[in-house]
Amino acid sequence: MERMGCKIKKVGGYLHFRIFWNRLRIWQRSGLEDTPENLERVNAAARLIAQEIKDGCFDYMKWFPKGNKAHLFRRNDDTPSFLTVEAFFKTWIKEQSSRVRPHRVKDYESQFRRHILPAIGRVNLAVLSFSHLLDLQRKLKAKGMKAASVNGVVHGSLRAMLKAARGKGTLTRDLYDKAFLSPLPLTDSHISIDPYDSDEREAILEAFKSKRAHCYPFVYFQFWTGARPSETTALRWQDVDLRYGRVRIERSRVQGHEAGTKTKRSKREIHLHANLADVLRSHKPLHVKPSDYVFTTPAGTPIDEQNFLNREWLPTLRAKEIRPRPFYNTRHSYTSFLVSIGARSGFISAQTGDSIKTLEEHYAKYLPDADSMRDLVESSIQESAKSVQSGFLGDSSPTLPEKKKPLRNKGLKNGAGEEGRTPDLMLGKHTL
Repeated sequence: MERMGCKIKKVGGYLHFRIFWNRLRIWQRSGLEDTPENLERVNAAARLIAQEIKDGCFDYMKWFPKGNKAHLFRRNDDTPSFLTVEAFFKTWIKEQSSRVRPHRVKDYESQFRRHILPAIGRVNLAVLSFSHLLDLQRKLKAKGMKAASVNGVVHGSLRAMLKAARGKGTLTRDLYDKAFLSPLPLTDSHISIDPYDSDEREAILEAFKSKRAHCYPFVYFQFWTGARPSETTALRWQDVDLRYGRVRIERSRVQGHEAGTKTKRSKREIHLHANLADVLRSHKPLHVKPSDYVFTTPAGTPIDEQNFLNREWLPTLRAKEIRPRPFYNTRHSYTSFLVSIGARSGFISAQTGDSIKTLEEHYAKYLPDADSMRDLVESSIQESAKSVQSGFLGDSSPTLPEKKKPLRNKGLKNGAGEEGRTPDLMLGKHTL
């Protein structure tokens, strides 16, 4: 049960109120020195505050109009009382098309219509408080939504709108002060990499080459670059340099709208492995304009990722009896493959646009020496335990465990960005 009340603390020769109220922990200086007379005065005030908190009628501004948390409770008398959250949203959402991508606008609309407006849409912005946000957060969690999804609604979409409201002076308080409202801990969420393994990759490529040849180069590119599908669908021939085996990733295409890459790091130049360069040479038309898309439908239009997923990708997986996973996971397949063959993290980061920290955090289990090192550790522990036991049994000169050399990782010469490595499966089996 949440502790609520008010106590007096002595700090630096002065008396302070220590208030626990509505998930807030407030240190409030009384301004009075620590004397017996002042202690009696502030103790009396503390008892009154504690009683008001217990009765549910505590008014922070009445007690501390210039307190360090006054900005959380101060009202703007000029704010129109009739302006509700829903009314402000209708104005705000119309302005978003000029500042965020179209798919982000759709996300805003979906989250507000489904979760936010039904809960607080009729609340006036002038009286919106952190308690409303806490209630919304609890309700979404009670629906069974994961913490990451709840945070996306409360601390993503809603926060963006309330920030705009503060910028226009419609809302004067920052309701996202960490002292009283924090994102939910992500204890129930994890990022699932779940790549297609090498056998699945080969089976998928074979199926597309024989049954859906018009999509084969597109799928092949995905498996051997680790690009995001939105980056691949936006690729134009002017971005491809087959002579030097390079491709520039400078834009992305989402829901029919083209824009820059997802992050600054995502704007990059990637290396084309020899097998992929051969596929692209065979795929390139004899007469092509630099601005033409590299990958298109049979009708010549840019590929729509969602349409491709439903019409081409999932049917192929079902036909080959491969466990369905998003098309995006081809990116994970490439990254996990490079990690597993010992390619350097700097090269992988340059190819995929992921930071080295992300690679270490999410792909560590694919390190080639992980199992061998674990066996080495277990073996050393067992040998050490035997040595200790033999010492207890009277052996005065136990031998140290023999140090085993870890297995060397063998990578690839053409494609991993390192000279002198031996070739691996990177060249693949399929060419046109």
